[in-house]
Amino acid sequence: MDELSGWVLVVWESFNAVGVLAFALSGALLATQKRMDLVGMAGLAVVTATGGGMARDVLIGATPAAALTDWWMLAVALVGALLVFLLHRWMSRLDTPVLVFDAIGLGIFVVDGASKAMQYDVGPVGAAFVGMLTGIGGGVLRDVLANDVPAVFRRESRLYLLPALIGSSMVAAAVSLGIGSWWLMVLIAVLVCALRIASELLHWRLPAVKTEAIDIIGR
Repeated sequence: MDELSGWVLVVWESFNAVGVLAFALSGALLATQKRMDLVGMAGLAVVTATGGGMARDVLIGATPAAALTDWWMLAVALVGALLVFLLHRWMSRLDTPVLVFDAIGLGIFVVDGASKAMQYDVGPVGAAFVGMLTGIGGGVLRDVLANDVPAVFRRESRLYLLPALIGSSMVAAAVSLGIGSWWLMVLIAVLVCALRIASELLHWRLPAVKTEAIDIIGR
């Protein structure tokens, strides 16, 4: 990605903050559905918001992880938890709020993960994998801690991993070709978010093993 400076850097950091907030909101909203207390809500919000980024930094050797050195990430995540605590009755009336916030976070974190991996001289294929993991990591941890099967692995789930992989691959390819401008990264994030939401609204899903076949295997 192009070197960022001035107002572009401010826009990009704000872009990342939106991703942290979106994932924090999705984690806190799921916590309310699971009837967790305020501490559980804050914990799930922080894990969801920072889990993917921490996995990314460990994989590419960017230590200590950004979530441990950038205080604002923790602050934004806790603000997200507080917002849900105060407004959860209103938010619960919205259609699939967890999905919307999760999709926004997915798009932003996929782009951020893949672009940062390329900055650390990870190859395009590896960067695509890291970007995908950055996008889905927080959501996977959120669902596991909430005692759910992660959305990315559910048979009834719509497209989740595929939009992340498409987006991270596009970022890796763009940076490799020298066309990784910041505005293109924003467009890719929007595309990932749109694919994730569209897959739910239009009922897109990948083929899965039929239940009958699973029953036969289990005999």
